[in-house]
Amino acid sequence: MSPYVVMRKRIAFLFFCVSAFLVVLIVRLAFVQLAQGAILSDKADESHYRGVPVAAKRGNIEDRNGEVLAMSVSTETVYAVPAQVRSSGRAEEIAHALSGLLEMERSQVMERITKRSALEYVKKRVTAEVAAQVRALELPGIGITEDSVRYYPNSTLAAHIIGFAGIDNQGLEGIELTRDDQLNGVPGAVLTEFAANGIPLPFANQMYVSPKNGNTVRLTIDKNIQAFAERELQKLLSGQGDNMNGQVPKSASILVMDPNTGQVLALASAPTYDPNYYNNYDQSTRRNIAIQNGYEPGSTFKIITLAAALEEKKISPQEGFFDPGGVTILGKTVHCWKHGGHGSQTFTQVVENSCNPGFVAMGQRLGMDKFYEYLHDFGFGQKTGIEMSGEAVGILAGKKRATALDLATMSIGQTNNVTAIQLLTAVSAVANGGTLMKPQLVKEIVGPAGNVVESFEPQTVRRVISEGTSKTARQMLESVVTNGTGYRAFLPGYRVAGKTGTAQKVANGAYIQGEYIASFIAFAPADNPRLAILCVIDGVPFYGGSVAAPPVRGVLQDSLKYLGVEMDLKAPLTLGKPRLDMQIPPVKKAVTVPSVLGLTLAEAEKSLRQAGFTVLTEGSGTVVQDQIPHGDSKVEEGSSVLLYLGSEAGAPTSGNWWAVEEEVDIDIETMLQMPWRQPLSQ
Repeated sequence: MSPYVVMRKRIAFLFFCVSAFLVVLIVRLAFVQLAQGAILSDKADESHYRGVPVAAKRGNIEDRNGEVLAMSVSTETVYAVPAQVRSSGRAEEIAHALSGLLEMERSQVMERITKRSALEYVKKRVTAEVAAQVRALELPGIGITEDSVRYYPNSTLAAHIIGFAGIDNQGLEGIELTRDDQLNGVPGAVLTEFAANGIPLPFANQMYVSPKNGNTVRLTIDKNIQAFAERELQKLLSGQGDNMNGQVPKSASILVMDPNTGQVLALASAPTYDPNYYNNYDQSTRRNIAIQNGYEPGSTFKIITLAAALEEKKISPQEGFFDPGGVTILGKTVHCWKHGGHGSQTFTQVVENSCNPGFVAMGQRLGMDKFYEYLHDFGFGQKTGIEMSGEAVGILAGKKRATALDLATMSIGQTNNVTAIQLLTAVSAVANGGTLMKPQLVKEIVGPAGNVVESFEPQTVRRVISEGTSKTARQMLESVVTNGTGYRAFLPGYRVAGKTGTAQKVANGAYIQGEYIASFIAFAPADNPRLAILCVIDGVPFYGGSVAAPPVRGVLQDSLKYLGVEMDLKAPLTLGKPRLDMQIPPVKKAVTVPSVLGLTLAEAEKSLRQAGFTVLTEGSGTVVQDQIPHGDSKVEEGSSVLLYLGSEAGAPTSGNWWAVEEEVDIDIETMLQMPWRQPLSQ
């Protein structure tokens, strides 16, 4: 092959390689320019421009009517650009000047202003006077930027719902946490052009990027109804609650819901705290007990047993039932609160009297499978889905291990553990026509310009009972307030339905003597409910009908008037006939029960009668083995004390001492005959 041909091939190969290289280069340049151009341009700007952040204001939290519950107010923050401070050679002087103005340790200021970072906050949320003084000093590398601080204008109002935000405006609890993404805005910045050495260029360009404020979260809560609820709680915790005789409970909560929609109108817990100063309070005050605490509901749960029995047609309102005073199951007796029982009565009267054997019969007629089916349908043993962190699921007795005795005690509200929000949600389904609704706390999200960004509609979970069953249950529960144990919630001119409840507290697997959870649940008007309300009081020696019904009555009375619900001309103005002779007497003062354990019957009777108590006995023998109420318990003056007798130390000879509590509001003289439950004998 001639040298000329070889040369041509080499030139052609070289041309091909150069062409290929140029093609690759052009493709790469096109990719960089077109696909990555914007990104690289931003990175270039970032290397030339350094910004001082301008905080966006966190969105408001409002009640359903637009009343502000949480807002952000402007404040100022002192910042440093460490590169400028170091290059000025005046770091020591700057640290000394700032430490006095900012009331900080000089070493702490020095560390921050010389730190190896592009920007460092020296102190956040300084007063306007301090900010003006810092500006006047014109210190190199030191500046002031706008910031915001969270402010709760109503102090403690709805604190457990709202929660609070931290120093960096991040949500930490409550709606502040669950809706943090919507409440947070997008911060802006003041951008200044810098040289590579970190020094601003002479006559440098500056750019201002406006912050975008956060959205407003509008709740279903009504500020006024919330205030009514918190007023009643304040009475309780200040010892001024009706029939409390100056005693103060450990905690209490009141929940108010629109039963037709599931919208929560008030959710109040006490003790409470001020979110403006949340660090000054014990963490226990920040616990949302209505959502996070479970408890044995006692007789308020009987509403669920009633609804299930009516739905399955296991009972009818006028069907007769005989109460002998107790029912024995697996060798244990579940007593009626009334010594000797109520005798012959209808099932409507069973509900009015909160007769334990009557409700046990309802549970037995339903059977284990059906009873558990309704437990799950009404939402027990599972979260309601309310928008609050830390919601408890409650505890249900395992169906596979449940006995006939468990079924009996579950029917009257014992054994299982529920949360207040679960119970109110379930009872609202009984009130609204039979539909279980998901509890709702957030109504809508509103943009900074006032436009609705997102709206939330009520959510139906499932139908649990028929409208006919709901109507019958409402009528029977209305009779509880007019003729039965719930008379302290009676409102002249309004039809109120309700149920009392008292449960002995459990700790470390055993019942606490002398401490109870008193509760009352109601809805009104009974024929067309607008409000459902639950009051739970923890740590009192009194009954739900005595201490929990009056707060419910107070909230209902003011809320119905506030909502414009007119009085029903057909509604009763006085209590029913079983109550007319009582004229709603006040609860007597609390006195301490003496302990008579181990004494002979004669000695025990003498001691108790001298203290003003009447004496009832059960069992045979001459020695007191146990007593109800227990020694050192505080009960109403003139109450009865039940003594269990035996021949020697050990279990009572009767063997039946599974006593189930219930408030006894009908007969004041025998109010405490059988109020307490005891654990099963070993």
